[in-house]
Amino acid sequence: MEKRKPVAILIPAFNEGPRIDAVLDAVCSISRNKRIVVIDDGSNDDTKEKASRYPVEVLCHPYNQGKGAALQTGINYVKSADLWLFLDADLINLQEEHIESLLQPLEEDGNIEMTVGVFKGGKLNVDLAQRYFTILNGQRGFRGTFIEKLPSLYWCRFGVEIFLNKWAYYHNIPVSYPPLNGITHYTKEEKFGFITGIYYRFKMYYECLYALFNWQKYCC
Repeated sequence: MEKRKPVAILIPAFNEGPRIDAVLDAVCSISRNKRIVVIDDGSNDDTKEKASRYPVEVLCHPYNQGKGAALQTGINYVKSADLWLFLDADLINLQEEHIESLLQPLEEDGNIEMTVGVFKGGKLNVDLAQRYFTILNGQRGFRGTFIEKLPSLYWCRFGVEIFLNKWAYYHNIPVSYPPLNGITHYTKEEKFGFITGIYYRFKMYYECLYALFNWQKYCC
């Protein structure tokens, strides 16, 4: 069997101190050769301290710049990799099988350059959002060739997944949507409380809509 390729794993995080341990426990234990980079996007909790306890590299923004900027900082830092993986820092029940589900289509099909994971068997509301709004799904794998051609993500904030999908469509890049069984994530209301969670949710919607209607400005 062909040896599995190494992977660069980027994990953007903003105030994920209470949740990031579970993700890093899973990611650090996978058997594949990997380089793990956590990008602390201006957190004011102990996200950096929690991440620094693991065999990962931790980058820090001095203030919050958004998810797209955090991912771009990670890309600029790593520079080059055969395979890339973008993972959220608030996942629940992440397992090695989920990571391999995102990476295997990239290794087995020479045409596919991006995978977008779809949650199944977790929280019903999250599963439905993942199924019907896959353009927003954050767990993604990439060939190095995709990342090398990708324009800057610094502007995207929470619209980064929309831009990635639109950019792939614009360039006729085949995408695979593997199911990720038994995995889910915390909602913003669960993380930050109802009022603050609603604020962050509508902020996310605004940033996603901006990306949806303005992606072509940043496409080349």
